[in-house]
Parts: sequence; C-alpha cells; structure tokens
Amino acid sequence: MAYRVGLDRLENMRALYSDWEAVGEQDMQEWRAVWWCIYHLDSYCNLATGTPFLIEDDNISTSLIQCHPNNTPPDLYMPPRSGSLWEILPPITSNTQTSLRNINVITVAATRQVGLAARMHLLRGKEETITRLAHIERNLLALRLALPSGWLNPRRNAFSDESPADHHARLITVLHLIMAQLLVSILSCSCSCSENQDEEWLVNWQRVLESCQDIATAASAWNSSLCSTVDPAISLTIFTALVFLDLHQKSSLISAASLKSTTQHKDILRLQLEHFASIWTLPRLLTLSFKGFSESVSGPLSNMQIASIMPRFEAPLHPRWLQFISSSQSVSGACRY
Repeated sequence: MAYRVGLDRLENMRALYSDWEAVGEQDMQEWRAVWWCIYHLDSYCNLATGTPFLIEDDNISTSLIQCHPNNTPPDLYMPPRSGSLWEILPPITSNTQTSLRNINVITVAATRQVGLAARMHLLRGKEETITRLAHIERNLLALRLALPSGWLNPRRNAFSDESPADHHARLITVLHLIMAQLLVSILSCSCSCSENQDEEWLVNWQRVLESCQDIATAASAWNSSLCSTVDPAISLTIFTALVFLDLHQKSSLISAASLKSTTQHKDILRLQLEHFASIWTLPRLLTLSFKGFSESVSGPLSNMQIASIMPRFEAPLHPRWLQFISSSQSVSGACRY
C-alpha cells in the first residue's frame, strides 16, 4: 500500500502531481514519519525471520524528518551508497529536535546491512561474504566515530540534562549498533569454521562474547518504566545475546571468572526479556524459545560442538531455528558433532 501511494518517493510525488503539491509541510512530515515507521517494520520483521527485505535502501526518495519552524526544511536523504551512512550524521545532529529520530533510522539501516550479508552467506561463496563483512565492519566503525561525543555511553547523560525519554531513545540506537556488530561476529564465526578450530574462529567467538556483554551492559541501564514506549522487536536483540551467552556458559573452556561474569549478564538479559514479556506477546514467545533452547543443549560443549550449532541460528524466528530447538534429537545430534 505504501508503494502504491508513493510513500517511498514522497519528494518526487510532490514535484510531479498536483494533489501532492497541495499538501502542506506539516502533513508531509507526517507522511514521512509513516514511511520511516514502515521502514522499521520491514527491518524488524525480516531480520527476525531471516527473509529478504521488501524495501531497497538504494531506491528511496523520501526525506528524513527535519524540523525548521520558519521555513521549508531541506531534503535530507539516506545515502545512496550503503557504506556512507556516517556521512549523513553531521546534518542530522545539527537539528536537535529530530536528531534522535533520524539517528534511529540510520542505526536500523546499519543493522539491515548485516541482514543482507547474512543472506549472501547462504546464497554465495564464503570469500564474498568475508569481503562484505570486512566492509560492513569498517562502516560500523566510521558510524560509531561520527556519532556525537558520549552517544555510546549507556548511562543517562545527567550533566547535559538528558531526559529519561531521550536516554531511552538513544539507548535503542546503541543496542542497534551492538546488535549489528554481534551479527557480524556470528557470521564471521560461521565463515571461519574449520575442523581444526583455528585461532581465527576463537577470535571471532570471543568477539561474539564481547558484543553479548555490551548488550547486557546497555540493558542494565534501561529504565524499565519506559518499556511500553518502544517497539517490542528490541527484545530480539536481548534474545540473541541470551542464546550466545548460554552457549559460552556451557563451553568446556570457560574459566571460573568468565563463568561468573556470564551468569550475571545472562541474569540481566533474562530479567529484561521477562519484563518485556509482561507487556508484549513477542517477548513471551522468545522467553519460551530461549528456555527450550537452554534446556535442550547441555554442557560442557567443545568448540566444535558450538561451531556446529551456530550456523543453525539463521534468525530468532526462522522456521529452521524453531524446528531445531523443538527437536531434542537434532539438538543432541548437533552437540555430538
């Protein structure tokens, strides 16, 4: 319906059709907001199920939302090249009224890039996926460096008088970026998997753990009273981190210090997911899914066993993953590998 109406090319519609030309700027901003909500929905739904995105990032001619009270705001488009998301941050951050909203779109776009790489991993050769992952990592690094100072701090910036609501919105963007890095590390593990479990796989597996810990740290700063104001899809990030922390906790090589730390991080994320579950249906399903996975996979697990389980995690709601965790025979078979 959005495509039929032309929400993906609003600026062109306004220039070409008289009925759109008559639409006032305030109404145009509302239509832009509708489009970017659909963009989020497309992102969350397909990242969760491991299916192709319906929206192509390079074929959008609808501006981000800008607020200029005294005149018509300039058009601010998503960069046409997937690797240049960071380049649009200066004009975004110059408008404090809309910066949070637009940075949220940018961090979602960064996560989508990893989703595209995950599909490439299934459809094309390993070398092509490795090259693309390296490109995405460079872009994520540039994006993090281009964000305003203190943006990635999970705590509320009290000195700058950041409100709880703004802190909450900023924290969502932080979780998006960490989730993107986590997915890159998971894919890198799958690409570096070999019979000898070489050093490269161990480095990538450690990076998976780092990202899971970072997600738990961000979750610990969450203001639970604001949970109902966020899309419940953020619980997909918490669920993913829980799954891989559980695998790490059951690793045969885990140290006592790491075991204690991992248990603490798991408790934080589990409680956060349960809090979401008291409000939304999706987190309730994810809570049951994680419980089924954790009970089906028993440790200690060798690195080879962990490596055999990881490729099965195509997406949190992918049918093959749900079938995997619901079948104790397939799980135990993977753990014997």
